[in-house]
Amino acid sequence: MAAGFRMTSLRMASVIVLLLAAACAPRSQQPVAPPAPPLPHGGALLLWPNRDAIQSACLNDLQATGAQFELIAQAEPGKDGCTLQNGVKLMRTGLTLNRPVELTCPMALRLVQFEQEVLLPEAQKLFGQSLAQLNHAGGFTCKAMTGNGKRISEHGHGRAIDIWGFTLANGGRISVTDHFRARGREGTYLRDVNRAACRYFSVVLGPNADAAHAKHFHWDISQWKRCGA
Repeated sequence: MAAGFRMTSLRMASVIVLLLAAACAPRSQQPVAPPAPPLPHGGALLLWPNRDAIQSACLNDLQATGAQFELIAQAEPGKDGCTLQNGVKLMRTGLTLNRPVELTCPMALRLVQFEQEVLLPEAQKLFGQSLAQLNHAGGFTCKAMTGNGKRISEHGHGRAIDIWGFTLANGGRISVTDHFRARGREGTYLRDVNRAACRYFSVVLGPNADAAHAKHFHWDISQWKRCGA
């Protein structure tokens, strides 16, 4: 019985030695998961040179809409106080533009959002087709505010755009001059979208506002509030 006890003790000691050895042995390195693939173009944050976090966020949001644009170097204040900060040269929104327009990034982003959420759906509802082109009369322009020659217009800071009309996918043209007060779908479209613009822009002007805006809409993102639709 003593011999059996000694054999059992030896076996237990051997097991303990083996377990200790296994514990002390270096473990095999676990495989490292491969890095996640990069997000597709427009989905990843880009490093915009010389741009702070807020500006970079706006630029990435604008890029994610599919808009085509170029960065504009920050302009020093001109002799009249006009300047363009965080500016972009917008070549295309979701629509073709009659010509490129210079705006601040926040103004460009607001314009594209308004286009996607109002201009396009309203055109589809009324005309059964989409828009093809947005026709404007300018964005960043150093000039005084209409009716107040002492104050710089929001155009002088790139925070405003003037819209004179739209072109439908079939080539039909809608203009503020010809159709704003007309009966029919064109007039309904212009009046409806300009009223809706008051939910997206700070100041909205048009033929109902004053004679200076009889032929175009003025939309801006200033600190002032006025819905002159």
